[in-house]
Amino acid sequence: MIRQSIFALLCLASAASAQEAERDLDLTPLLSSLGLADTITALQADPPGPARDFALGGAQFLRGVEKTLQMRYRHNADFGDLPFPVLRLPLPYNPDSAPFYSALVSDLFKGVVTDMQEARSTLSTARGEFGVTVDLTRVWFDINENGRQDTGESLMAAAGAALGRGAPDGALNQLTVRFDGADAAWLEAYTHLLEGFGHLILAFDPTEVIEEVNASVALMAEIRGSEFRENVWLFQGEEEAVDTIAVLYGAVNRTPDVPHVHAMRDNLLAMIDANRRFWDMVALETDNDREWIPGKGQISALGIEMPQDTSQRWLAVLDDAKDVLTGKQLVGHWRLDGAGGVNVAKLLENPAPVDLVTWVQGLGLSDYLESGPVVDATNWSDFQRMFGGDALLFVVWLN
Repeated sequence: MIRQSIFALLCLASAASAQEAERDLDLTPLLSSLGLADTITALQADPPGPARDFALGGAQFLRGVEKTLQMRYRHNADFGDLPFPVLRLPLPYNPDSAPFYSALVSDLFKGVVTDMQEARSTLSTARGEFGVTVDLTRVWFDINENGRQDTGESLMAAAGAALGRGAPDGALNQLTVRFDGADAAWLEAYTHLLEGFGHLILAFDPTEVIEEVNASVALMAEIRGSEFRENVWLFQGEEEAVDTIAVLYGAVNRTPDVPHVHAMRDNLLAMIDANRRFWDMVALETDNDREWIPGKGQISALGIEMPQDTSQRWLAVLDDAKDVLTGKQLVGHWRLDGAGGVNVAKLLENPAPVDLVTWVQGLGLSDYLESGPVVDATNWSDFQRMFGGDALLFVVWLN
């Protein structure tokens, strides 16, 4: 009853804020008190508008990430240091977990694809001038689904893992960001990135390979007279690392699902377009108010001031990526000495199994090799020099 009363009061407060056009929508009270699922319910009861739609789309995006954590927690699916989106996020140990099952990875990314599409549909109407403020230190994921925030469930802890930096609970007292119209394009780009990665996993669905690896491990355990622990490759250890590599290699070395490959390509291209739209909008901003990603003359709420030519350097990297995806530039092969390379557009249109041996030798790429301009590393090197050892951190942030 108390929780329902709080929920009702916060819904009324949120609706009142939405009616005041000149006031920013403060999303912090809903997110911190109710969590993501109930915040979505509250926002859906509010009248549509740019601020409300961004807030709802952002909550749906985070809820999609939360659902992956919840599914993994239910089955203790800890993937260790595997450097994949959402799979690398930290996970507390569940002493009452259900057994892991072979289709968990594919089921998880089917959910990611659906959730990113839902969030992007909402964000598509978040156009025009608006402001949504969020204290990021008070956002949390209900990983164990008990309805309250526990240790290790903060957004900051997850963000620290995503960026490769430690960010334990309580490391910051407050970090309020004011999201605006440009940030809707940035978040839209991120939904395309995660959906695209989801399609990549589904294109090389590992379910069957996981079953095969488990069968081989069980056989070897029987021969040597030791206990067989199903799916132990998910955890850390020398033997388990070999099993993980076997799963990864076995999955990609099969004919991929063509529609999923095409969907991945389309999402990557859409991500690049949305990211360019973000930078175009940032260039027109005249304020400097708790920015998420700052433009020229702005400072991020994170306390970071970007180098003056950040957008030009980053967009040059994205232009190279788009040229590769569309076949305007080729990816070099060591045996062609710069005279030509792999036409990635053709490879994505008619994908083949990823056989590392024949790809390195050249036979496995014969249908995609041609003469033409080869993309070089100049733009990426310039970007790396700008940020030094933090280049990959900024890639994750800038998207």
